[in-house]
Amino acid sequence: MDMRRNLSRSENLYAGEMRTQAVRTITVRGGVDPDALGAAFAAVLADHPSLRSRLEQDAEGSFLSPLKPDELPRLVVRADSPDGLVQEWNTPLPLGGPLVRAVLLTGEDEDTLVLGTDHAICDGRSATALCVRLWQYYADIKAGTHPPVRPVREDWPAAIDDRLAPVTETDVAAYVQGRLDRAEGAPVGALPYLAARSGEVAPQQGRTQSRRLQLDVSETASLLAFARSAGVSVHGLVGAAILAAVRSGLPAEYADHRLGCVSTVDLRERVEPRLSREVMVPAASWYQDLVDVPEGADLVALGRRLATGLGAAVGRGDPALELQSLDRLLATPHLLAASVVMTNIGRVTLPPSPPGLEITDMRGFAVSSKAPSFLQHGPVLAVLMTVRDRFRIEMPYSTECFTEEQMDAVHDHVRATLREFADRVPVPAG
Repeated sequence: MDMRRNLSRSENLYAGEMRTQAVRTITVRGGVDPDALGAAFAAVLADHPSLRSRLEQDAEGSFLSPLKPDELPRLVVRADSPDGLVQEWNTPLPLGGPLVRAVLLTGEDEDTLVLGTDHAICDGRSATALCVRLWQYYADIKAGTHPPVRPVREDWPAAIDDRLAPVTETDVAAYVQGRLDRAEGAPVGALPYLAARSGEVAPQQGRTQSRRLQLDVSETASLLAFARSAGVSVHGLVGAAILAAVRSGLPAEYADHRLGCVSTVDLRERVEPRLSREVMVPAASWYQDLVDVPEGADLVALGRRLATGLGAAVGRGDPALELQSLDRLLATPHLLAASVVMTNIGRVTLPPSPPGLEITDMRGFAVSSKAPSFLQHGPVLAVLMTVRDRFRIEMPYSTECFTEEQMDAVHDHVRATLREFADRVPVPAG
C-alpha cells in the first residue's frame, strides 16, 4: 500500500477549515449486541483503506496517510439521553485522527447507531452504502456466517476527478464563460441568518439541528401520482416548494432578487466503468439554476423548469465540467450562490433486520464542524429520501445561523405545498 494518497481538486473542497461529515443514524428495536456490532465495524474498516486513514497537509497539499493499528477507530457504546443524538451530531471528527466514527446509543426500547464519515472520503451515496454494509456484516456475525479472517484491502480508490473523461482548456474556458453569462443580472437572495444577527443562540440545543419533514405512505403515493400526472419530477416539485418558502422568508428589499437552486448530481453512473456506491470517495457534483420566484408563482411550472434544466445539464455533461472547472469557479464565488441546496438520496432500502431485531428508521445529512455565522445569509439545505414508502426531507441547520422559528416556517410552508400537490391527484374515472 502506498503510504499516502493525495487529495484531488474536488476532494480538497472538504479538507478546509470548515470540515463536514456525512452522518447516518439507524434506529433499532430489540437490543443490539455491542460486541457483534463492534466486530462488524472492524470488518468494514478492513474493506476500505480510506476509513483507516488520517488527513494531513504539507507544502504539496492535503493527503491521506494510514493510521497506526492502535489508532484505528472502534465502536463507542454509551447510554442514550434526551439530547444524546444531537450531541453526537455535533461531535466533530478529531483533527489528525480517524475519518470515521461509530457510536451506539443504548436505550430502554430502542438503540441508535450514529455513523459519521468525513466528506473528504465519502458522499451521501457511499455513506449510506457503508451503513447498510455494516448491518449486513452484523447479521452475518450473529448468524455465524461471517468468515473469521478476511483480507484487508490496501489499495487507495481513485478520485472521481481521475475517472472523468478528459477535457481541453478550450472546453473549460467556454464552460466558465457560460456560467458567467448565466450569472449576469439580479443578485441571488438567501434567507438571512437571524440567529447570527440577534445573537440568540441556544447552545444547549446543539449547534446543528435538523428540521425533519415526513409524509405518510398515503401522502407519498399521492405526491408521486400528482408528479406523474403533471409531467414533473418530485425533485422539481420539492425544489419549487422550498424556493417558495425561502421567498416568503426574505425581507422586502430582496423582492427583485433571483433565487438559486443547487442540486447535487451523483457522477458514479456517469463514468466508465461505473463506480459502485460502496467505493469510499466523494463522487458528487452539482448544477446551479437561477430562477425568478415572485409571490404567487406557479410552482408546478417552476418545478417543471427546475427538473428540465437539471436533466438538460446532466445530458450535456455540465456536472463533470463543474468539477473540472473548479479552480476558476471558486475564484468567482457568486457563481456558486444558492438559496437552496438539495441532495436527493432517492429510495433507500433499509438493511434486512437481523434475527431478533427490527431496523425501523434511517436518517442522513451532512454536519459542518464550523457554522458560517460570519456571513449574513445562506441556503436552506435539504436531503430528500424515501424510506419504507415514506418520503422525507431532512433540513439540517446551525442554531448559530438560523432561528428555530425560521426553520419551522420553512418546514410548514413546504409541507403545506406538498400536501396541496398531493390533494390535486386526479380521481380515477368510476
